[in-house]
Amino acid sequence: PDYDFQFEASLAKNEYPSAKMDAARGREHTSLAAQVCTEALWDKLKDKKSSGPAHWTLARAINTGVMYPESFVGCHAGDRESYDDFAEFFYPVIEAYHKGFSMEKGSDLQGTPSERMDPERIRVELSDSAQSKIISTRIRVARNLSMFPLNPGGTRESREAIADLMEQVYATIPDGSDLKGTLYRHTTMTDEERQQLIDDHFLFRGGDRMQAASGYHEHWPHGRGVYLSRDKQFVNWVNEGDHLRIISMEQGGDVKGVFSRLSRAAAAIEAGVQQATGETDVFMLHPKFGAVTCCPSNIGTGMRGSVHILVPKLIEAIGFEEIDALCRARNGQARGSSGEHSAVVDRIDVSNWRRIGLPEYELVEDMINCANYLAEREDAL
Repeated sequence: PDYDFQFEASLAKNEYPSAKMDAARGREHTSLAAQVCTEALWDKLKDKKSSGPAHWTLARAINTGVMYPESFVGCHAGDRESYDDFAEFFYPVIEAYHKGFSMEKGSDLQGTPSERMDPERIRVELSDSAQSKIISTRIRVARNLSMFPLNPGGTRESREAIADLMEQVYATIPDGSDLKGTLYRHTTMTDEERQQLIDDHFLFRGGDRMQAASGYHEHWPHGRGVYLSRDKQFVNWVNEGDHLRIISMEQGGDVKGVFSRLSRAAAAIEAGVQQATGETDVFMLHPKFGAVTCCPSNIGTGMRGSVHILVPKLIEAIGFEEIDALCRARNGQARGSSGEHSAVVDRIDVSNWRRIGLPEYELVEDMINCANYLAEREDAL
């Protein structure tokens, strides 16, 4: 696969890609970046650079959406400051993706991040019927470290520094903890370790063309790694796209247990980074929308909580698209039996749709409500 960043030809010369934009706008599927970045806005912002460490530009921000207008969002930030320095571009993209969220009003989230990830605050339970139909549960959050640029605006050195720091952090996890495990770095893992991670579906391998166009894969494989707990229920991806993808998963439907592990893991990582760096605010946050991520689609919480649920009769009766519509009406999303864009067999992946303006525990509630509703519909057939 091609890991190298390549500029679209016009953007490389800091010129508005008129032909590409005109062609994109005539298509049914057009990236939000192409929709928002008019020639007038381009002329206004094209020579600006972000005030953060990446010195990000509008040309870099929209490269994915210009090269691949079928990408839904099509833009990425290179540092935390990009979102505000290019507010006339990023704010409309955020509002278009996160429907109902206003950047002018922002979020009025109460409490600390750890309080917002408190499993005891979840007020709804999975029904017995939903519990019996759930095969597995997986909840993840994306987080970036405040002392580094976002990876599209980073370097080989910044990525390696993040991986080195995380190696120190993981070493602070006590031996008796269920979070204790091993960091497998892409540059040093053995062929056997690599194959085992592939077989277990834990290894990310890069090479995605849209991600490459954002700069995610630059300097591959340096600074990349997978941290895996001994029981394989806690996983961290290091520098896949965002600095950290924190994942908690297990077979069955113990949603609160999975969320509790995720909450403890995020807190342990935060404490470990504080100890190693002396910094207080270690996760990159924005006062209006919360957690900062490379792609505007993940900002806010960066959280997706999902269950694989068996609903074969419902799939046969109304089809996947109608199930997804029922989920969307309940702030959820349905995906194929093996995740996004996969085929639908006897089960579907149900997750929260909202990402922003709400605490993480409420987004888990969205997913639980969806699963309960689908289980009820399945039982009625």
